[in-house]
Amino acid sequence: MRRFWSRRHAKLRMPAMRSQAFDISRSVVLDDARQLAALDPPVRRVLSGVLDAQSLADRICPVEMEDGLVALFALAGQVGSDQADELAWRIVQCGYTPAQPERYVLPAPLLLALSRGQWRSLATEVDSPASTPTALSGVFQDLVEWGVRQGASDMHLNVSHHDAESEVRYTLAGRYIAPERFQRLPTRMLLDMLAVIWMDIQGGNGAVFDPSIEQQGSLLRQVDGRRINLRWASLAADRGPSVCLRFLELDASLSRSSLENLGYRADQLRQIERVMRSEGGAIVLAGTVGSGKSTTLASLMARLPAHHKVITLEEPVEYRIERAVQNTIGRYLDQGAHDAYATKLRTIKRSAMSDVLLGEIRDRETGRAFMDLAGSGVNVYTTVHAPSAVGIPERLASEFIGVPRDFLATPGILKLLIFQALLPTLCRHCALEATPEQLASSGVANASYWSYWLDCIESIWDGARQTLRIRNEQGCVSCLRVQLPELAGYAGRTVAAECLEPALLPEFLAAVRACRVLPTEAGSGAMAHAMQKALLGEIDPRDIEVRFMAFETLAMQAGTVPDRSGAPRLLRVAP
Repeated sequence: MRRFWSRRHAKLRMPAMRSQAFDISRSVVLDDARQLAALDPPVRRVLSGVLDAQSLADRICPVEMEDGLVALFALAGQVGSDQADELAWRIVQCGYTPAQPERYVLPAPLLLALSRGQWRSLATEVDSPASTPTALSGVFQDLVEWGVRQGASDMHLNVSHHDAESEVRYTLAGRYIAPERFQRLPTRMLLDMLAVIWMDIQGGNGAVFDPSIEQQGSLLRQVDGRRINLRWASLAADRGPSVCLRFLELDASLSRSSLENLGYRADQLRQIERVMRSEGGAIVLAGTVGSGKSTTLASLMARLPAHHKVITLEEPVEYRIERAVQNTIGRYLDQGAHDAYATKLRTIKRSAMSDVLLGEIRDRETGRAFMDLAGSGVNVYTTVHAPSAVGIPERLASEFIGVPRDFLATPGILKLLIFQALLPTLCRHCALEATPEQLASSGVANASYWSYWLDCIESIWDGARQTLRIRNEQGCVSCLRVQLPELAGYAGRTVAAECLEPALLPEFLAAVRACRVLPTEAGSGAMAHAMQKALLGEIDPRDIEVRFMAFETLAMQAGTVPDRSGAPRLLRVAP
């Protein structure tokens, strides 16, 4: 009977409730788990799912009490917000009766724990939720789950000792983003959480989390039935520790079509497959941090014939490769781990493999491993951080890695050099025509500047104005993600790549030996590949400019700089 009258009165009160803002002075502040557990009546269940308000649950959480009435639990900055008022109206519209008091203010970690249904375990804790392992582990799990579900590659916990609140960011689609739902987390809580989570770290240097030193390690978490390996790297920065956690799905596998799906051209795929047919030598993949090197490398390995014996030596294993004998080496900051790496390397050389994946080459130890394996006649697949394909030998020969130039210039050692970048692709449903007026609407510069900018592009790629498209920052129903407005107008990412085959360029190996870098044509290589896709309306040229170089600089290199007062001097360059 009570629920019947609740629904009836809800209909009468809806207009009034929606027009009146909540007086935040009427909210009750709960400082810790004990106060939450002491509520009378106590909490019965969270209604975020019932009211379709899951995206708000870590800021505003609707809760049904044991007497059947419903209250809102919220952060201090959200308890009187328009979203809270709208949710209060929705509660009444759905037939529930508001509790008295109607709203409570909770600290961020306690609200996160409540929204995850952990209030019963919190009730048994005697300390503040900001220092209890149960609550802190729950907060960390929530951070991890959100990142994995949104497709983030990394999570960044940046602690600031000088401020009461610190930030949590994610790398999403190559962008460094601070989601609204995890803003203003207490600094003390984040530090306590890191200390608790470090206790689960495997292969880490140090028994406890130490904000004053660099620490590395890894830990395993489950998200929606998927095993996620978190690779921990903490930096002892001036303001406080900055912890980066790379998300690696252990059970992820890649199909043979992955290279096509990543965005490689048909001619590049033919070249890769042709080179892979020959025995011996190394295929080295380069790119910046977060450019998808590991994904591409695993895709290459997945294309190997079934009769090849494949062994991997990784830090750690990032993708499951069918038929491969995969090995994780936690080469962190202690000497024992480095000894284990050397032992593993000696052992796999006696394993009669035909192909070996050698993680990333980044120091003298991995450089020596590369020489040892590449010089033994097996097929080597590896990655390195370098700015271009021609820059790969320079990076390998640098003082940081120390591979001798004579070795790199030996015919057959460097079989194929690949450089790739990852660029965001436009939503095909709402991408806009690249006109000076549309570009100026972003507020960065006026239409006159953007007209000249388009002239610079067209001085290299004639007719570009007709097909170029730019991002719609407002997005549409196809690309909008409620919690990530920063990515509106985008729909995934694609590879822009270049492939260099030293066997076809005898002068290249001579240049490597002589410590010379061969000049490349302006706008060639991966940038040309990216512009091919831009001319098809797939990539915003502004994203290409940020990743490679300014189009005005490119026009200067090509000798085609347009006159601002007249028509450009055109030089056609095929992308």
